[in-house]
Amino acid sequence: MKDCKRPSSLQSLLASKEFRGRLVKRSLVLGACLWLSFHGLWGCGKGAAEEVPLLCYVGGTMRPATEEVIRLYEEETGRRVDLDYGGSGENLIKVRVRQRGDLYVGHDPFLGQLMSEGLADRGRALASLTPVIVVRKGNPDGIRGLADLAREGVKVGLTDPEYSTLGHICPVILDRAGLRREIERNVVTRMKMGGQVANAVALGNLDAAIVWNAVAFLRRDKLDAIHIAPQHLPDPEVDAVTTATYGRIDMSHVSVFIATLKCSKQPEAARAFAEFVASPSGREVFARHGFSPARSGEVHVLGAEPPGEPVLRLYCGAGLRPAVAELVETFTALTGAEVETDYAGSGMQVSRMKLRRDADLFMPGDVWYLEQVEKDGLVARKVMVACLVPVIVVQKGNPKGIRALADLTRPGIRLALGNPEACQIGRSCEVIFARNGIDRAAIRSNLAFGGVTVNELGLQVKMGAADAAIVWDAIAAYYADSVDVVPIPPEQNEISHVAIGLLKSSRNSELAERFMQFLVGDTGRAIFHRHHYLTSPPQ
Repeated sequence: MKDCKRPSSLQSLLASKEFRGRLVKRSLVLGACLWLSFHGLWGCGKGAAEEVPLLCYVGGTMRPATEEVIRLYEEETGRRVDLDYGGSGENLIKVRVRQRGDLYVGHDPFLGQLMSEGLADRGRALASLTPVIVVRKGNPDGIRGLADLAREGVKVGLTDPEYSTLGHICPVILDRAGLRREIERNVVTRMKMGGQVANAVALGNLDAAIVWNAVAFLRRDKLDAIHIAPQHLPDPEVDAVTTATYGRIDMSHVSVFIATLKCSKQPEAARAFAEFVASPSGREVFARHGFSPARSGEVHVLGAEPPGEPVLRLYCGAGLRPAVAELVETFTALTGAEVETDYAGSGMQVSRMKLRRDADLFMPGDVWYLEQVEKDGLVARKVMVACLVPVIVVQKGNPKGIRALADLTRPGIRLALGNPEACQIGRSCEVIFARNGIDRAAIRSNLAFGGVTVNELGLQVKMGAADAAIVWDAIAAYYADSVDVVPIPPEQNEISHVAIGLLKSSRNSELAERFMQFLVGDTGRAIFHRHHYLTSPPQ
């Protein structure tokens, strides 16, 4: 009879001292392997652990541009970036609650909130957002501006201020136009997001809506964008507000930014990606997606001054940007001084400058603007630096056969022209049309896009949204791979003469003077020439 108390062979094995020792050793090895694998230090027989992708939260409006930048980054570096997208406010809540992720792409005023809560390390400006009116393709209701939104029977859509930054800004715009009561009487819906009201216009449920320019651009096959007159847009001083939550909010300029998050477990990799997105090539992607230019390279929150080297503040006409970007980079490399550059339409910059009085230098698209602020006693001295020559740009191959100014009045020609109240190219066009007896009614009938900067106009032709535009010769050269140029004869043309002015508000006039001399020196002139700008009038 078998003894029931005798241990089985398995029990004997488990009880043996030798086996228990082997088991302990294996357990320790397995535990170490699992710990190292979890922490990415060792693959435990499966090779090195894969690099953890960066996690970037991105607002819905910024998603298409950010996705394109990510594709470029992944091709160049092999480093993966994952997206978590939603409304900018919704994404802020995700960061706050999860305490996980590496980067955040959003727009004002959410950087101020991220910084005040200690969630973000720093922010870099990528672009900006501008309010526009959107209507159905072809503009069947003939809406040309805010006044037309007040017409009886026009169905208007706006965004809800509880969920949307633009929802806060719209009442300011309507008040500045003196039409708030009349337009709000026509508002039939207020939705959470600009994309929703834009879609409602595309479907014919609304006649018009006010959305960001980038929202309109995404739907350019179904919608036309109508620019809002600069005098109706928020004033940087009068319409700015300071809040406990977001700090000071400049309603006149809504920045799009990328911020590195403090909860990131990969801060160096996060900063490298942020720098790539904020580089000239990254910003160009945002420009191609219909965003307005950024004001400066770095976002400084709550008015804080950047540490380190001296800073110059330059207001520069948008049409000079290709050359000035390299000029600024070279000057910084030579002197160590940072130059914060605000690129916008020259007309828009004049009003900012008069109110802020915080800049060192002003270089508009024509000396005329400088002379206007000179009359107000704001300019210490000025120096001529370049000339801008208007040309007609058309789609590659010139399919519409546009050979002269008169061809711009032909029925069916889609034109992109600058707003004369906002930028110099618009003013130059007014002079050119008057000088050559061009039918203004025909021009207005053909106007498909009115831009506040010259850079937007060439892009419209490149993207096929316009058949022709009038831009500077240097801007035309920038788009040479995708447009053809039709010169305007000298006797018909209006050349702009560009000067840079040292402002009396400058806090570093000696350094500002040095920058002016750099522009007109051999190195500065060579950079202008490399970007196809003339430094003396054409012969």
